[in-house]
Amino acid sequence: MEDFYNRLKKDIKGDVLVDDYSLGMYATDASIYQITPVAIVLPRDGEDVKKAIAVARAHKITILPRGAGTSLAGQTVGKSMVLDFSKYMNAVLEINATEKWVRVQPGLARDDLNAALKPYGLHFAPDPATSSRATIGGMVGNNSSGTKSILYGKTVDHVLQASVVLADGTEMYLKNCSPEEYRKKASQPNREGEIHAAFKKLIEDNVQEIKDRFPKVMRRVGGYNLDEFIDTNQWNLSKLVCGSEGTLAITMELKLNLVDLPSYKSVCVVHFSKVLEAISSVETMLGYKPSAVEILDSTVVQLSKENLTTKHHCHFIEGAPAAIMVVEFYGDTPEDVLDRPKQMIAQLKANNFGYAYPLFLEGQAYEDVWVIRKKGLGLMLGLKGNKKPLAFIEDAGIPSQHLPKYIDEVLKVCRKHGTEAAMYAHASVGVIHVRPILDLRLAEDIERLKRITEDTFKLVMKYKGSWSGEHGDGLVRSAYNKRFFGDILYGVFLEVKRLFDPDNLMNPGKIVEAQTIEHNLRYGVAYRDQKVKTEYKYEVEEGFAASVHMCTGVGECRKVLGGTMCPSFKATRDEEHSTRGRANALRMAMSGQFGAKGLSSHRLHEVMDLCLSCKACKSECPSNVDMAKMKSDTLQMYYDENGTTLRDRLIRDSAKLAANLSGWKAGMVNSIQKSHLFRSVLEHTARFDKRRILPDFAKEPFYKWFAENAHKTNKGVKKVVLFADTYLNYHEPQIGISAMDLLNSCGYEVILANVGCCQRPKISHGFLRDAKKDGGNTIRELKKYLDKGLKVLVCEPSCASALNDDLPDMIADQKTARQLKNGVMMIDAFLANEFENGRLDVHFELVSEALAIHGHCHQKALYGTNNMKSLLKNSKKDVAEIPSGCCGMAGSFGYEKEHYDLSEKIGAEILFPAVEKLQKNYEIVACGFSCRHQIHHFTKARPKHFVEVIRAVKNN
Repeated sequence: MEDFYNRLKKDIKGDVLVDDYSLGMYATDASIYQITPVAIVLPRDGEDVKKAIAVARAHKITILPRGAGTSLAGQTVGKSMVLDFSKYMNAVLEINATEKWVRVQPGLARDDLNAALKPYGLHFAPDPATSSRATIGGMVGNNSSGTKSILYGKTVDHVLQASVVLADGTEMYLKNCSPEEYRKKASQPNREGEIHAAFKKLIEDNVQEIKDRFPKVMRRVGGYNLDEFIDTNQWNLSKLVCGSEGTLAITMELKLNLVDLPSYKSVCVVHFSKVLEAISSVETMLGYKPSAVEILDSTVVQLSKENLTTKHHCHFIEGAPAAIMVVEFYGDTPEDVLDRPKQMIAQLKANNFGYAYPLFLEGQAYEDVWVIRKKGLGLMLGLKGNKKPLAFIEDAGIPSQHLPKYIDEVLKVCRKHGTEAAMYAHASVGVIHVRPILDLRLAEDIERLKRITEDTFKLVMKYKGSWSGEHGDGLVRSAYNKRFFGDILYGVFLEVKRLFDPDNLMNPGKIVEAQTIEHNLRYGVAYRDQKVKTEYKYEVEEGFAASVHMCTGVGECRKVLGGTMCPSFKATRDEEHSTRGRANALRMAMSGQFGAKGLSSHRLHEVMDLCLSCKACKSECPSNVDMAKMKSDTLQMYYDENGTTLRDRLIRDSAKLAANLSGWKAGMVNSIQKSHLFRSVLEHTARFDKRRILPDFAKEPFYKWFAENAHKTNKGVKKVVLFADTYLNYHEPQIGISAMDLLNSCGYEVILANVGCCQRPKISHGFLRDAKKDGGNTIRELKKYLDKGLKVLVCEPSCASALNDDLPDMIADQKTARQLKNGVMMIDAFLANEFENGRLDVHFELVSEALAIHGHCHQKALYGTNNMKSLLKNSKKDVAEIPSGCCGMAGSFGYEKEHYDLSEKIGAEILFPAVEKLQKNYEIVACGFSCRHQIHHFTKARPKHFVEVIRAVKNN
């Protein structure tokens, strides 16, 4: 193995990963399985791929091509050399808008491709729920489809050509061939000719068996796509590679068919009191030619209402439905996409189907509906507790006329085995993903897994459906292929495999010659979590271990477009720096799979190092994985085992330093901080980058200004408390003055809570015991105001999150914890709530001509930026939000020498260019202290806090 590793590292320009932690992070996907790979290669180009194949072949190491690793059937785990195409080989190579095709590399994500195609009015139509990160190569390998398959079919229907490499190094260019072209290829005296000739004979010898045994439903991806080669004389072997799960060849480039974007869209959400009633309505719905019919049961609906991100999108849900059907329509005119659903609604009512039928044209409400549908899988998997809705019988495709009976019988099977189930997905094409809820740490639930699978398999055969509708065979279904297709066709599958891969090097154990379902489980009866002492209580998550296990592998954190999560992955494209990668590392360290050091190891510290504690995963991850919280706890464990550095201690004590260095010393201190000598010394001793200048200290802290000036203007009928955070108090007192003026003009008397630090620096940097101790003093002082029913208003988002999200989970007093969660508010959220409820006799105006908002990460994750915009909704001036993720500063992160370049890269992706393109009349608002400094450092712009650019004007 040492020689194998050395050869890879010598020959490959891309990344080669062979350490235990990296291998562990690739040992799982979104399935129930775990197998540690031999090595990970992230090739930079085709030459890297061919060299890696040659090295693996020389050492008899099997090969596993992988995209985003979102497989639900275990296709992308194996004891192999993994080729991850997602980091480097992810380019759009050519777009031909006239002929409607595109040529791409396999590591390109589907949504990234469609973003590039949108200006041409085209898109790549298959749309799995994981489209934000699912790679084209992975979709081809899996033959993915998605919600619109009733219109667009599967990926195989859109693959035109493929450039592939076989395990023996043979390169093949697969495209559509006429009979004469195919004959010429088959007569070539080489491997390509041999494959074409032998494959043709296999098909011709088994035409009737293929016709008889392949299921007659559109959603079928099991086995190899032999049925693509009957009833046609146009043969294209790229259609065979599609759906082959990396068992035949490695895809290097793909040419794909494109379709026009729909002109108009609408969506109707039909609510049902009974699940089977919902399923029985599908045949009626299909008569009105929808583009999609998707079912979500009460489990998904309820989880959507509770999830931090999706709960804001649930306005269209009426009552407590047992299920909803999302019925979408495409058309050429607005009338068309409204008339057909209205006719459908009338028919449903006449048939006594459903009780509510909200209908939306394309727009925000339409998008809200699809957010809930797309997040459904992750929401289900994020169920709290050890029992999870698992993917193993979920992929059957059933003829729509038999679907109600099939689902009824499957639910009875689950009940027979003492198991509840949740369901969602594609009712339009007979693929309803039923997920039994099991804990595979229990021997009895592993037995249930096997029995439920066996009983369901018999039902699929009974109703002449497909065993694998879209998620593929993988480790979970391949063992059933011989029974499903019969001995003859299974023998043909074996011959196809041997023809392309005679040495069985390509992703062995998938489709043919596979394990049975219960082997290589991520969790099995032997799985044990070690006891971990934490400072957080993890009340909501039900413990640290449960918090780790909330990550299910669906990989939402790997998306590059939109949102904030995960800043470091977006910048590096490394699995290690995704939330999923970190969660996998935590799980394996916590369960002893990485040795005795476990959670306090240096390697785990490296894995967690680029987590910016942005909290985006807490809201954007469908399972609400709070990696920031877990990072802080593991940092505390690391310090306990390994000690701290000077830089660690300076960050820990930054609030105390600010209090000591502001005031009369500030002028001198500020001058020293700006000097090149000071910055060079600081870089050498504490590794703060000398290109940074530390923030200025205030010559007069805000609390002193307040004591001297508040009595002059601070009058109002009602009272509120303004929290004097470290930044407002000792760095930027003008923000405190602006906040006070704003509140006064709204009719509030301001009480200043100068009660100490919120503990954000200690919390984010892992000094949790210190934060708990010192934060206790802050909490006791704030409680005096909260006990009186007063609201505590905060200007700095990271301070608000420390006070009402982090500290409440460290204290034993649950009443006080609830007071902090409910009584501490962002100032814009408080004012927006007061305004919406008619308690303010004012309207709000912008001081500037136009406004561009950059939201702080914690603000976006926990509170949202809509409050700022809603206060100015009646303003005639332009109020826009920059569609940026994290700015890259993240407290001290951007100051640290080793993180400076990454910090710049994160901000430069969207934020900095957007700021630099703004017209001069735009005022930039960034409520985060760190965000303001980051923007100024890299763009020279001077952002302001929201309270500095808004004023309240009394109504006439």
